[in-house]
Amino acid sequence: SVATTQAQPSAEPTAVTAPTEAEPSSEWKQYSNNAFGLSFAYPASWFGPDEYISEPTLRVAIGSDVVYPYGTGLEEQVYTLKNSYAMVIQYTKNNQNDFFQETYQKLSGLQEGQSLSDARSMITLVRRLNLGRFEGFEYISTLSETAQTEAVYSREVILVDDQSNLLTIMGSPNNVEVPSGQQWRDVYRGVDQANVEIFHQIVDSLVIE
Repeated sequence: SVATTQAQPSAEPTAVTAPTEAEPSSEWKQYSNNAFGLSFAYPASWFGPDEYISEPTLRVAIGSDVVYPYGTGLEEQVYTLKNSYAMVIQYTKNNQNDFFQETYQKLSGLQEGQSLSDARSMITLVRRLNLGRFEGFEYISTLSETAQTEAVYSREVILVDDQSNLLTIMGSPNNVEVPSGQQWRDVYRGVDQANVEIFHQIVDSLVIE
């Protein structure tokens, strides 16, 4: 199972494999949107992209299992692949919504590996990140240790430039099966770790004009 891979790195590799080269190989597809000047590469075996545009925002969803159009109700989403992985790349030109600023400020006060939590949520800074003229952070967003709602776990990137353009990337485990006796946190972390190389390759392939 994914969780044992987390505990023993030498255990059988998970079903998710990524090219060892940072450059997208022939097994990768290219996505680009000229109007927004955004492009990136993603695994050819993945589903999507589902593109949703609501001026001034572009939202692109991809994943290792079926990707449903934006706005599809949860009850209509049927997944067959256990422990799959889904990503959403969202780019907003001249962002006027300041909801992200609080998170950005919190992250800017953290050292790598440090966490900050409130009653409901917890963020952990993975690293500071630059992408061309954009700068920001990669972090893990999950529930605080005390929160008892359904599982929430995602790896996220938040980047801004001096023109108030905002890029966010979210990768999250999907259709996760938690074996009895195991902690959901460990299982979700295992799925995240199994996909972290692909996540980073997609981030590294991003180009914004």
